[in-house]
Amino acid sequence: MDRRHWCLAAAGLLAGCGGVPVRRAPDSPAGSLPPFSAMYRGAVLPAGWLPHVMRRDRAPTRYSLDERDGRAAVHAIADRSTSGLRCDVDIDPKATPWLSWEWRVDQVPAGASVEDDDRDDSPARVVVAFDGDVSTLSLRDRLFRDTVELFTGTTLPFATLMYVWDAKAPPESVVAYPRTARVQYLVVESGAERAGRWLGYRRDVLADYRRVFGGEPGRIRHVGLLADTDDLKVRTDTWFANLAFSAA
Repeated sequence: MDRRHWCLAAAGLLAGCGGVPVRRAPDSPAGSLPPFSAMYRGAVLPAGWLPHVMRRDRAPTRYSLDERDGRAAVHAIADRSTSGLRCDVDIDPKATPWLSWEWRVDQVPAGASVEDDDRDDSPARVVVAFDGDVSTLSLRDRLFRDTVELFTGTTLPFATLMYVWDAKAPPESVVAYPRTARVQYLVVESGAERAGRWLGYRRDVLADYRRVFGGEPGRIRHVGLLADTDDLKVRTDTWFANLAFSAA
């Protein structure tokens, strides 16, 4: 998926356009995500998480509730496909800046890289979307935002930060989307050496935002999961577990 299509797709994923309704959990406290362990019997997806098909000309990634190695998890099967999950939240990143999660990736497509338009696949992404003062955006970013809204009917978040498992770029690399500075990739895992095992991460989202975008973030409005292999036409199996925000 080229970068133009990915950004339009991210707008759909994070702005809540379309999607299939699922049974939802009671409202979670501010600063929290509905846990995957809060499962309903017979549910396909965890309560509070919505699927979104980002490109209807491509096969969707298949997401389902699962249990792997004693963890309640979302299993993502990306088979020459692309689509994501989204959870609407209302989180103050200054009060609860720490985002933790685990994921397990069994196959890392060789050569997949967010640095390459033609190979912009990833077996695992955790996406965080922020509010902000749109009047502070550059003319270029406002024009791009307007274009996304015109073509998709959705509003691009003020800022979108994507934590990515990449095949090539080293950890802590920051890769900017070329058409707007308001979408940034932050690589947290690279290569296939640690594939096939559970890996845990704990990120200071407030510090990452300040580093990547500068300034202070607004409230977090959406969190997303994504596994995509539509460019390289391969299959990956990924499990996501234990996503949570905390104060310390």
